[in-house]
Amino acid sequence: MTHDIPVPHVLAALLGKEPQPQRTFPWRPEPWLELMHDLPQVVAVLQRMPERVDRASTRQLVLEEFEAGRTLAAFAGAMVWGYGTTGYGPVRTRWVLTGTKTSPRTSPVLFDVAQRLATGATTVRREGPLEAFRCMGTEGRIKHLGSAFFTKWLYFVSATDSPDDATAAPILDKQVADWLYTHAGTNLRVNRTDSYGQYLQLLTGWGSQYDRSAVQVEKAIFGLATGRD
Repeated sequence: MTHDIPVPHVLAALLGKEPQPQRTFPWRPEPWLELMHDLPQVVAVLQRMPERVDRASTRQLVLEEFEAGRTLAAFAGAMVWGYGTTGYGPVRTRWVLTGTKTSPRTSPVLFDVAQRLATGATTVRREGPLEAFRCMGTEGRIKHLGSAFFTKWLYFVSATDSPDDATAAPILDKQVADWLYTHAGTNLRVNRTDSYGQYLQLLTGWGSQYDRSAVQVEKAIFGLATGRD
């Protein structure tokens, strides 16, 4: 059971310190602008994003765009942060929007992508992270959008009060799952709702010992897993 798993020492040491905001990192707007050429609202938000991004600035942008009804622009902002400096973020985001890996630049954006993203956002706010994860992995599934990235979307649209919001959905990706397996012996499958439920219980339990939210614990684990905070 997750409540029986002790906090790994290296994580405990980090959670015992004063939490720090994420450091900024650079991104390249040119390939994003090229592949989002037919989406004026997305282009507009990409053009006003800062040269260096972090969780706090991205959260503010995503929430502003989503509350204004510009769901695809909000999603693109989240994906800029989510893919970081990898280089393949623009094309994979375009795969999600068009539903195809074949000539995505010239393929039209699918009608229901924005609607499904908005449904995920509404669900996480009304029913919580676990039900939102289940929804986006089943009837609300978007082709080419795996859980590692739809949990990034769910995080940003649910962190309504602050980047460390206690009700926000923590991100679960392979890097975090691998770290937990190595250091805590937990075997989480990132695409399964039951694993995400175990993850939520684990992070909530660990966080309660240090007066930290689940997303603060997730951020600490990600930093330990990647060397980035």
